[in-house]
Amino acid sequence: MKILRVAIATVLTILMLYVAQTNSKGQPEFVTHTTNNIVFSMTSVPKALEDSTATISLTAEGPGVGASAMRFRSSEDRTAALPMYTATDMRVTAAEGDAATFAVDVTAGKRGVKLWYYFELVDLSGATLATFVQPDSNPEPEPFLFKYIGTVPLVVLILHIVFIFATVFCISMATVHAFRVVVAKADPRPMMVFLFWGMVTCFIGMIPFGIPMNYYAFDCFWEGVPFGTDATDNKTQLLFVYLLFATLAGFRTYTQGKIGRDLFAPRTLGLIGLASFAVMLFIYLIPHSIQFSAGFTYAFCYAWIGVVALLYVIGLVKSRA
Repeated sequence: MKILRVAIATVLTILMLYVAQTNSKGQPEFVTHTTNNIVFSMTSVPKALEDSTATISLTAEGPGVGASAMRFRSSEDRTAALPMYTATDMRVTAAEGDAATFAVDVTAGKRGVKLWYYFELVDLSGATLATFVQPDSNPEPEPFLFKYIGTVPLVVLILHIVFIFATVFCISMATVHAFRVVVAKADPRPMMVFLFWGMVTCFIGMIPFGIPMNYYAFDCFWEGVPFGTDATDNKTQLLFVYLLFATLAGFRTYTQGKIGRDLFAPRTLGLIGLASFAVMLFIYLIPHSIQFSAGFTYAFCYAWIGVVALLYVIGLVKSRA
C-alpha cells in the first residue's frame, strides 16, 4: 500500500507540474488575430537574456498586404498611449501575393525591464490599415509583453526547482493520506508530517532560493504582498500561508502530543489536508508569469490571508471551549 500511495502522489506531482508548465504565460505561443480583413499570426517571443538580440516575426495576409509596410511599435512605459509607442520599420523576409512575413530585431536591455509592443500595418501613404494587439484585449487594446531577463546560476535554479517539486510531492502525499483519514478514519499523523514538510519546502523554495531567482532573473527581490504585486511570488506566498495554517491546525498530532494542540477533530483535519491539494490546483491553474492590477492583487491576497487567519482563530477559540 505504501508503494501505491507513493506512486499516486508521484503521478499527481507530475500532473501538477505539467499543468504549471503548459499554463505558463512565459512560454512562446502561437497567436492569431483577424482585423479589417487582415489575418495576423505569429509565435510570441516573451523574453530574452539581457543585452542579447531576439528576432520577432509575424505573418500578415489579406487585401493590400503585399503593397504595405509593417511597423513594430514599442515602449518601456506601459502607461504611454499606444499611438505614442516608438515606430520601427520591419523588414520583409518572405512575400507571396497578398501575404508577407515581417521581422524585426529587438535588443534586450537591463534585466527586469519590460517592453510592450504591438504591430501596425500601413499603406504607402502611412495610413494605418490594421493593428495587431493581443487577441483577448477588451475593452482596451492590450499590447504584447517582452521581458528582459538575466542568467540565473545553475545551482540556484536547480535547488529552486527541487524545493518546488518537493512541495508539490509533499502536498500530494498529504492528500493521499488525507483521503484515508476522511474515508477510513486512519491516523492523521502521516498526513500532518507531509503537510509540515510541504510548508518547509515551500518556504525554502520561496525565500532562500526564490529571492536569488528574482535577483538574478529580474533584478529585484521578493515581490509578494506587501512588498510587490508579482503574481508568481504571490501565488507561492498564498500556498505557504495555507500550508502554515494546515500545519498549525494539527500541530499536536504532528508532535505526537508533545507540543501545542489540535484545533479541529481528525476528520476535519483530513478535510483540511484534502483542501491543500485543491488550493495548490487553484494556484497552479493561474498562469505562471501572468500579471494582474496592483489593486486586485492586494485585495485578493489580503482577503486570502484574512480568511485563513480567521479560520485559525475560529479553530483556536473552539479548541479551548
